[in-house]
Amino acid sequence: MHDLAIRPGSAPFAEGSAEVHVPRTMVHKTVDHEVLLASAARLTEDRFAVRLRWPEAHLLHHRRADGTRDSLVVAETMRQAGIYLSHRFHDVPADYAFVLHRFDFRLTEPVRDRGAGADAVLDIQVRREPGNPRRFRMASVAWLEIGGRRVGRATMEWDAFAPRQYAIIRRRGGTPDVERTTAPAAGHRPLPAALVGRDRADAVLLAEGPATAQGWRLLMDTGHPALFDHASDHVPGMVMVEAFRQAVLARTTPLSPSWTIRHMDTSFHSFGELGLPVTITAEPAGQDTFQLVARQGAQPLASARVAGRADETGLVPVLAGAAGC
Repeated sequence: MHDLAIRPGSAPFAEGSAEVHVPRTMVHKTVDHEVLLASAARLTEDRFAVRLRWPEAHLLHHRRADGTRDSLVVAETMRQAGIYLSHRFHDVPADYAFVLHRFDFRLTEPVRDRGAGADAVLDIQVRREPGNPRRFRMASVAWLEIGGRRVGRATMEWDAFAPRQYAIIRRRGGTPDVERTTAPAAGHRPLPAALVGRDRADAVLLAEGPATAQGWRLLMDTGHPALFDHASDHVPGMVMVEAFRQAVLARTTPLSPSWTIRHMDTSFHSFGELGLPVTITAEPAGQDTFQLVARQGAQPLASARVAGRADETGLVPVLAGAAGC
């Protein structure tokens, strides 16, 4: 990865540079305001500068009054960048499905931009792993730069599968041993929004259930305008990432309202079925550290280790792991 920071007004984004604008279909979104990328410029064979387009107001990724953003905006931005650059510059066909294996990011300071992501850039390398020429196994590493200052680093690994390949993987990768229900969270009361770090009830993903002491029921509203912007045949990986964050805050907020995530390492294990209930657990794993698991019955879908501390300043998350995008 190149050592020099990329400034929005400099070389890759100067007038006349080979900059490509990002349509919603190329990041698998159905509405424009869910697209977090503005444009991309190719720097070398596999290195790119991606200018970001973060919204002022968003159900999940809004900009707060103090100028900071929710740190998980980096997770969704990285996901979209991987999909877009795979399609545009690595010749992954438009009808291929993306399956996430690993994702991690670390911030050295809060995400704070001037508004609309105007000064935010990803300096990102995306490469295709050697091996089977019929398989697109991809990996990326990126620096997040805001105002020319590096504030974080992220990596991600994923596969892109042809429709027939994906159908085979889904048939063998599901979770069939749980009683199916058409309303997984029916009768369960959502947690208060403030308890899970949200300011709107429709952004809450956790519900109380008969076994609340052991965890929470995942609320899966497939009509959710952000988490289910596009059709999915499984529980999206980003839904479980957001649920993990909310579960940690549900454990910490009553004791320390200023507790913030500093580290998050996530692995995806199997596909989650939309018609089956999902349980999210968060157990202490050391001082200010939690181990999280998303399960359908006995089958783990994803797991994470999260650490943090009680303060109002720096966020240093890390997300890693296999789930559909």
